[in-house]
Amino acid sequence: MLGVTSAAAALINGLSAYLVYQYARARGQWGTDEPPEGSAEEVSFSSADDVRISGWFFKADATDAPAVVLCHGIWTGRRECLPLALRFREAGYNVLCFDFRAHGQSDGRFTSVGHHETNDVIGAVQYLKSRPEVDASRIGVIGFSMGAAATIQAAARCPDIAAVVADSAYASFLDAARYSFRVVTRVPQFPMANLAMRWAKWIVNVDANQLRPVDVIARIAPRPVFLTHGGLDEIVPVRHAHSLFQAAEEPKELWIVPDAHHVGARDTDPDTYFARVEAFLAEALKPAGDARAAAPASL
Repeated sequence: MLGVTSAAAALINGLSAYLVYQYARARGQWGTDEPPEGSAEEVSFSSADDVRISGWFFKADATDAPAVVLCHGIWTGRRECLPLALRFREAGYNVLCFDFRAHGQSDGRFTSVGHHETNDVIGAVQYLKSRPEVDASRIGVIGFSMGAAATIQAAARCPDIAAVVADSAYASFLDAARYSFRVVTRVPQFPMANLAMRWAKWIVNVDANQLRPVDVIARIAPRPVFLTHGGLDEIVPVRHAHSLFQAAEEPKELWIVPDAHHVGARDTDPDTYFARVEAFLAEALKPAGDARAAAPASL
């Protein structure tokens, strides 16, 4: 009996390690869409911890224009953000969308679900500051899921981020992981979840207890924060948006989309989504001394 129990424990432990490796390992290119010919420049830059990051830069027609960084979710890539990138460019913004580390054409062996990716976001902002086309005082960042968590954490560290839009961000990774563990991995939460977190600390060099944007979001103020979340999110429960909103300081805005799933509002109603987010950024990134207020977006 003791031998059977030991063998079962070893099997469960090994499966936990395998799950962490499979879900954290580097991914190749996601999707097949390409920018219209001549609309984007292939660029690369260094993250804040010197990982090479690959992306697209979309140049605005006007000089000294504001800029938007688009940060995709886990296991996808820059192409997730391509439709939104084209819309923001048409609206007069410079746009940078990129592959996070261990995704697409960027370097890196493992994803860390937002921890090390925070350095990628900071590197993207520093790259934009070096572009002569960009008004360095007007850089906003939009993140989705993992990208949203990284965006919040980056803005807490980087004062060059003038405005934040976080879509479907977790407040605490441990809470979100326990909530969605069976949905994502297709295996029971107990005892796999706790074992997987221990393996993640060794394989990916991340302590899941540190993945808590809720603890740092208040540091973004007085820069504005826009939080949006789907009421039917099965990956990150909507209570995380309320926790983040409560922890954030003014100015802040919360938009809960009742019938949307994870990052669902962006894709199910792109016109309303873009209008709402762009109205927020138009106000947040208006030139210094410009007293004109952007028209409020309709729900």
